[in-house]
Amino acid sequence: MAITRCGRCHFMYDEWHGDTRNGVPAGTPFEDLAGTLCSSCGMQGSRHQWQPGPKYAGQEAEYYDQFAGKAGIAFYRHWLEQTAAAPSVLELGVGTGRLAVELAGQTTRYCGVDWSPMMLKAADTKRKRIFKEEAEQRLELAEEDALAFRAPAAYTHVLCPDGFLQHFTRMEDHIALLRNIHRWLQAGGWLAVDLLLPPGGAAWQTLERKRVQPHKLVRRRIDGATSLSRQIFHCAIAYETYIDGAMEARYLVEREYALMTPKEAALLLAAEGFEVKRMIQNYGSSAPWRTALLPGVNERGSDPDAVETLEEALAAGKSVHPYRDLAWEEGGYPLRGALPSLAPDAPATMTLIARRK
Repeated sequence: MAITRCGRCHFMYDEWHGDTRNGVPAGTPFEDLAGTLCSSCGMQGSRHQWQPGPKYAGQEAEYYDQFAGKAGIAFYRHWLEQTAAAPSVLELGVGTGRLAVELAGQTTRYCGVDWSPMMLKAADTKRKRIFKEEAEQRLELAEEDALAFRAPAAYTHVLCPDGFLQHFTRMEDHIALLRNIHRWLQAGGWLAVDLLLPPGGAAWQTLERKRVQPHKLVRRRIDGATSLSRQIFHCAIAYETYIDGAMEARYLVEREYALMTPKEAALLLAAEGFEVKRMIQNYGSSAPWRTALLPGVNERGSDPDAVETLEEALAAGKSVHPYRDLAWEEGGYPLRGALPSLAPDAPATMTLIARRK
């Protein structure tokens, strides 16, 4: 989060919202406050520490799985199955164990790291239900800050799901985390990084609802704003619980994420000793735009010759797709939408698969 706290006068400043009491406009960088507001600390110096984002707690942790659903489980299971020998996996931001409990059974070792006690409590409940007396051996859980975590062993795979890397909004934290991951991975080991791309536009909103019990409904509303100059997108996330149609509780949390394109992430990974091999959009349910790909990533394969038919190219073993009749069904009278369209400004999850050099 772009919030600082002074170790001398304990003044806290939020860059995103500014300071209405002192007349500081929203979006004013902390550096612009130097020599103002406080005659004691002068709003400058190393006393002003950046504050981490809030831990997942309350209704955000309670209903996390309701809205995250099964996203990514099948994709990551298939990814781990491609390994010749059983993999050893480190998952950063393991949360409720949504992925971990589904994947740990096919690994020699699975360790999940998270700093939220409430999320880890849910993960612990799941592992005991699934693995029973072998729970702690099949799935290790560590309550720690990923930047301070010390891995006891090297792993073949590291997962950073659900935008975990973007929870750190400063470049120095990105570099520190990737350097740690480089040490935790075996030579030639694999890293998967999920990037969250917000909806297009400076301001946006999403609204979802889940009926968790016959008489109980939960709505999650996100009011988002994206700053290109700061390369951050900000989310005010509200969880509203309704019992028999009447609101019972409302939980609000604010989060900031680093705004990072796949190309930027790939260059950052390359600078820290990784080589991106693939980029997958929405866990394979849609294809990434060509403009998002680096040269050599997700190559289309060998093209047919100028006079070669598709059947001849397939017979020659070339990597081409056979013709599919009636593959597209968008449209219809009087309303369009036989199939959902993927607009260029729609939100997406981009997964980068990289290998340690």
